[in-house]
Amino acid sequence: MHRHHEPPYAGGEPAAEDSMGRPSERRIDDRPDVTSAPAEGPDDQEVAALYALVAERLKQAHARVHALNVSADAKTALTRQLLIVTETAKRDLPEAARRLSRFVHDLDEGPPPLR
Repeated sequence: MHRHHEPPYAGGEPAAEDSMGRPSERRIDDRPDVTSAPAEGPDDQEVAALYALVAERLKQAHARVHALNVSADAKTALTRQLLIVTETAKRDLPEAARRLSRFVHDLDEGPPPLR
């Protein structure tokens, strides 16, 4: 079972070099302060809006698939297609939006083919 362990200095500063007898190491959780990052630009807001839209449409598509009167195998296949769209959204949001639009269009056209 995977468990997330806090670094030995959780919530505080790393131990000083002289107290441990070795040089301090950079840890993966030593990130720059995000509060000093520049404010969001219009592109960031557009991307956030597109993520929200795709997420809402994915939720609606999952509900539609769940409500279909088809076999469990057909629902599983359709759900897998939606999961592929979800994974695509992590790497290529515009492509995910296109795939989702095609998926919804195909659902609107009629019942899915049974395999």
